[in-house]
Amino acid sequence: MLLEMKEITKIFPGVLALDKVNFDLQKNEIHALLGENGAGKSTLIKILGGIYKPDSGEIILNGEKVEFNSPIDAKKKGISIIHQELMLAENLTIAENVFLGKEIGSSFNINFKEMFKESEKYLKMLGFEKDPKIQVSQLNVSERQLVEIAKALSSNAKILVMDEPTATISEHETEILFKVMRELKEKGISIIFITHKLEEVYQIADRVTVLRDGKLVESGNLEEFTQDDLIKMMVGREIKEMFPKFNEIKDKIIFKVEDFEVLSKVTPVSFEVKEGEIFGITGLVGCGKSELALGLYGVYKSKFKNLMINGETLKEIKSPEQALKKGIVLVPEDRKSQGLVLLLNVTQNLALANSDKFASLLNVDWKKAENETKKQIKNYNIKASSEKQLVKNLSGGNQQKVVLAKFLLKNPKIAILVEPTRGIDVGSKIEVYKLINELANKGMGVILVSSEIPEIMGLCDRVMIMHRGRMVDIMERQEFSPEKILKGSMGLIANA
Repeated sequence: MLLEMKEITKIFPGVLALDKVNFDLQKNEIHALLGENGAGKSTLIKILGGIYKPDSGEIILNGEKVEFNSPIDAKKKGISIIHQELMLAENLTIAENVFLGKEIGSSFNINFKEMFKESEKYLKMLGFEKDPKIQVSQLNVSERQLVEIAKALSSNAKILVMDEPTATISEHETEILFKVMRELKEKGISIIFITHKLEEVYQIADRVTVLRDGKLVESGNLEEFTQDDLIKMMVGREIKEMFPKFNEIKDKIIFKVEDFEVLSKVTPVSFEVKEGEIFGITGLVGCGKSELALGLYGVYKSKFKNLMINGETLKEIKSPEQALKKGIVLVPEDRKSQGLVLLLNVTQNLALANSDKFASLLNVDWKKAENETKKQIKNYNIKASSEKQLVKNLSGGNQQKVVLAKFLLKNPKIAILVEPTRGIDVGSKIEVYKLINELANKGMGVILVSSEIPEIMGLCDRVMIMHRGRMVDIMERQEFSPEKILKGSMGLIANA
């Protein structure tokens, strides 16, 4: 056995994060670690990576008991972690990030030429042929994810931990990643793979371990479990319907755009959304769907022939402030940089986005804000010790629920949801899907921007497919098929 983590326990203030959890990893295997947000996966991995110290339990590596006092200790033992939240220096080049802390050359004379050459090698392994001299700040989210993977590969790790590595990359990039993972496995590297996408588990994993509420539920060979078995173990109950759908579409058109163009990013598109409708926008990474959403919200400069919201015609949308006043709300895809203030608590985050509800000119009614936050915590099933818990200490899925709660508290006419279930576990996804239906039934027009084809097919009434900044097609629900949507996303249908 390459790695054994025995009886690992970790306690945070008010929370038993891990309760005597056992986990092991064999040589030359890909081991999937599954569980809902808050199940303890990230805490277990942070203990393995030397970020946290366990309160009790032991780690045995190659038959030898080890203790990690820092991430450097773990890296010296051949453990490399790709965290769910990207950890790159944006002001440095790709090559400088790949070799950060292990630069080629001396402290006084770094061999940049060799670093660029070696970086190209790792990028080519991932099918990612970018100039390693480009600054990371110029890359999109999916490209930065691939730099993180290249960075980990350059450490010559014996154990590679991948925490949601496919969350922000396209299907094509995922296929390349899986190919690399299989090659690494053949070279003797063992991989711990954390994901909420169960279909990926069956594509790539040899064994699986499931955690729930900080405890080990089950561990074994993947072929022993069906997908339904894994879901039941993760959520503690049987899931009868993955994509609940009960929204009722009315005849009234609540939102309409004609020839809407995001300058230098998206060519003119036209579509309408009816009251109660869930309208999807999808495409591969880089297709322009996120840019279109941000344009509709006034973040990017746009121009259009006509834009109508709930019967009112607008001449322009110059800013998010103006969009909000007209009843458009956008829930952003990057919760940490765009959706939350991590150093504030749940109540403060909710109040910050809704000062009109809780604040007068001179004062904030914190009691009212706290009562509303308690209600939202219950409505969204947010796992927090209280309304005063710091947002930075919540799991990724619960942070995302706080983002949804704070923006949708505004009761908008149009809710633009950009990748609303990214990084959320199966049980939480279903809760969000139900919420999306409920929003539509309250009379809102819901625009769902998602890269997940099953999500689009399960929830949407119509879908716009985009490719390289252009609208390819708008499909009715009865026309949906994975093949048609994927072909459109790749620009392989006639009007692409």
